[in-house]
Amino acid sequence: MGKYGKIGKRIRNSVGVFAIALTAVFGIPGENVLRNGALQDTWITAYAAEDMLGYKNPEKIVIAMPNSSKYSTTASKISILGACDYRYPLTMNGEELTTTEHGFFTAYVTLSMGENEFFFQNGENEYRLIVTRKKSSGSSSGGGSTSSKYKEVTNKMGELTLPYTMPLSAPGTVNIDYLPLTQNTTFSIVGEWGSYYKLPDGTYVPKSAVKVYPYKLPANRVYSEAMEYNESTHTLETTFSMKIDALYDVQADGNTVKFVLYDTVADGDVFVPDNPLVESVSAKTDGKGRAIYTYRLKNGNQLCGFDVFTENGTMTFTMKYVPILETKGSLKGAVILLDAGHGGTDSGTVGAMGGAGPTEKNVNLDLTLRTKAALEKLGATVIMVRGDDTFYTLNERVELIRKTKPDLSISIHGNAMGITSDYSKSSGFLTYYSYNGLQDAAGVINASVCKTMGYSERAIRKANLSLTRLTACPAVLLETAFLTHPEDYEALLKASNREKLAGAIADAAKEYLESVAVYTQKEQKYTVKKGDTLSSIAKKYGVTVDAIVKANKIKNKNLIRTGSVLVIPVK
Repeated sequence: MGKYGKIGKRIRNSVGVFAIALTAVFGIPGENVLRNGALQDTWITAYAAEDMLGYKNPEKIVIAMPNSSKYSTTASKISILGACDYRYPLTMNGEELTTTEHGFFTAYVTLSMGENEFFFQNGENEYRLIVTRKKSSGSSSGGGSTSSKYKEVTNKMGELTLPYTMPLSAPGTVNIDYLPLTQNTTFSIVGEWGSYYKLPDGTYVPKSAVKVYPYKLPANRVYSEAMEYNESTHTLETTFSMKIDALYDVQADGNTVKFVLYDTVADGDVFVPDNPLVESVSAKTDGKGRAIYTYRLKNGNQLCGFDVFTENGTMTFTMKYVPILETKGSLKGAVILLDAGHGGTDSGTVGAMGGAGPTEKNVNLDLTLRTKAALEKLGATVIMVRGDDTFYTLNERVELIRKTKPDLSISIHGNAMGITSDYSKSSGFLTYYSYNGLQDAAGVINASVCKTMGYSERAIRKANLSLTRLTACPAVLLETAFLTHPEDYEALLKASNREKLAGAIADAAKEYLESVAVYTQKEQKYTVKKGDTLSSIAKKYGVTVDAIVKANKIKNKNLIRTGSVLVIPVK
């Protein structure tokens, strides 16, 4: 997150009167400056008023990481993270450590074999940390499911029992180029490898996610199809009736989307009702026994997501249309889902205060509520996964997104590093995504937030995360800062920073949504003011000068009259 600027300042005392004045003005107890009536050469910190989320000076030494005063590891180096009474210097084994203004600190230490003692002093407070470095076994079993040999399987079928399952290219790999499969998806089991089953499309799923039937997959065919456009969610929904919920794939390429059903015979072409997204649908059964439904889009740039739902022999394939907004400059008409990471019994990353102070779940919720307010001020409808300190599972969060079908999903988190990393080296803002092929939500939001906040922009990161690997709508996960970095943590606790960041996230969401939206209002009116030019007016509304000229039948681009009313076309 970088430097956020100093709130307070360190003051060196040279006269007792000045020390007493500090006590009166800043509320710092006199004994912190004067010891036994004698003037001390003491450093104290004076703070301007600042709302620090749930923070209270601990007046003691807090070691957040390691989370035990007697800790064992095989690592040669670890980070120590903690907080102290900000009124006094902090030393470790006699050497002063750098602390933030509120007393947060980290130290990256080298460990010798056996016991390593780290003795902290902070005013009259002391803390002794013992870290024991043990020998590493130097070997790994390595085996597990991936060491087993592959074998073919016949006359077995499987049904997925989990709400969302990620197929793998091979056992033990992490590959998010494949689409997640929904519950009840049924398929022939063609092979097994350790604790994984192989599917007809060549991918693997964990055996723990599959209910196995000891017989061959029955013949399957689509009996009927029904397509309907849902005005409330702006989704085109095709429901296929068949005997089993088949293994499927979705292939989007330009103005064509293919919905592929394995081991299934296709029915006839689908009747297409009036809708803004799809022009026509054709159906065929290919030489591999797959039913392929090909959707011809009116404009491939207006597809913003898709999903598959199963229920007792019906499969519903949904396609998400772009946001429909009322007017340029407002998010009225947009639906945005906000997910505040963690909650309840799940605190997330603890930060420098450990359990004695605000944890990730507290920061996430406060920041998300502020983002909600900022988005609603812009006109958006906001759906919250949680608005209080309640725990929801990842599956529950994903299912809410799939059910509500928003125009955008934003999950807000804080970042952290493992204890063997140097905490002082990892800070800043990161944007994660899984699928960014249809619309560049991750790229637009990342660039916009970084520009507004003055952060160094990092490349967006593709990752296999529960809250981004769904395909129902554009979904991003924002790691707002590293709670394991003392300055990042302190910055996130400051209300002014959270308020600014919430506004930046809201503005970034607006920038993305406006880049892909269509509008119900086809034109706006603008009264020309003194000093206006066609180019300045066009820039204000995000349209071209030629579009304004055409809409108003202007003959001379360089001449517009103050007070005249122009029609501003909206895309």
